[in-house]
Amino acid sequence: MSDHWQYLLVMAACVAITLPLELIGARVYRRPARWMRALLPVAVVFLVWDAIAIAAGIWSYNPAYVTGWTLPFDIPVEELVFFVVVPTCGLLTYETVTLMLARIGRFRRARRERVPG
Repeated sequence: MSDHWQYLLVMAACVAITLPLELIGARVYRRPARWMRALLPVAVVFLVWDAIAIAAGIWSYNPAYVTGWTLPFDIPVEELVFFVVVPTCGLLTYETVTLMLARIGRFRRARRERVPG
């Protein structure tokens, strides 16, 4: 397999690993407006940052590890994917932890109520 796909394959793995979190109740993908409100500011800020850094010659991307598909301002498409996938995975994780802590709290309260004391 070509090294050009490595960046995108890592992003696909991140999505695959966190997808079950949606299925157990994170409800990130099922609330697209909320998801976009969390995602868009991050993506816009960092895409602008990338564009400035690339234009200034501060950084570049190794062509051996990207597909060569670019967005305006020579930003590799993998960067856009990164700025969608990584915050989404973080949000899925956060929502799942919040959900699990709430479930644990309810379980503990219910258990205390059943125990004679």
